[in-house]
Amino acid sequence: MKQKTLSLLASMLLAAVFSLIIISCGNESDDQQNDDSDLIEETTVMEKADKLVYPLPTPLEVTEMLNKAGAAYILDIANGPENVAKYFTEISKALNLGVYGADLSYASTYNKTQETNNYLACTITLRDGLAIETPYNSGLLERVEANIDNKDSIYNILTTSFHETFEYLNDNGKGAVSVMILAGGWIEGLYLSTELAFLTENNAEILKGIADQKETLKILMPLIETYKENENVNEILKELRVIETIYSEIPEKDGVIELTEEYFNKIKMEIDNLRKKTVETT
Repeated sequence: MKQKTLSLLASMLLAAVFSLIIISCGNESDDQQNDDSDLIEETTVMEKADKLVYPLPTPLEVTEMLNKAGAAYILDIANGPENVAKYFTEISKALNLGVYGADLSYASTYNKTQETNNYLACTITLRDGLAIETPYNSGLLERVEANIDNKDSIYNILTTSFHETFEYLNDNGKGAVSVMILAGGWIEGLYLSTELAFLTENNAEILKGIADQKETLKILMPLIETYKENENVNEILKELRVIETIYSEIPEKDGVIELTEEYFNKIKMEIDNLRKKTVETT
């Protein structure tokens, strides 16, 4: 019943921030037995809940908000493509697939062709490392390259990829992997938003987008809590609870969150720390 309610909320609230593109691999070599604690437990969402639709706004919706708000594209704030080679564990691959999914959305929204190609390559590397195989994603590179100058087409291609991947993961016993990708995308999206709000003079719309993440986080948290018995998942959950607490303390007026400078700074400090841990996780 709890998860039925969650599915309904997710369907109704498809409109505020983050990411996907993956599945996990199951290497059984003796050399990897010591890394078992790093593997995300293979439990299907179907065992714990009704079938879920893609539960969050995609990263593209967030970066489109930033673009419309007049924020500039700043390459250095995204996760460097060179970092992709250091992600070895399943948890780091899943989290940073979400991160790179958000960075890919950021670059494509601003029509940055080279950066779009770079981040697409990162997501494909991590996707392959997690052994994902879906008909649509297998031709993702070719689709993006063929439509690189058509922003609307890129938007549709990536959105379809996000949704198909989420469905595939949950249909194939990788629900925990899917929520870690969602978490990575949410973290990067909020990080980009707070960085650009800090650097943009007329940032009222960006601040509104940051305030809206309170509702997105309300959807994300129960999904992650489903897998809190996993040590790695639980660590992320603890960090997100700190941000959740900050959001809960922000005053509202007529149902609208009033994101003051004090609370913006608190959120920014926590998301900076969490994002740093996320991209440095190997």
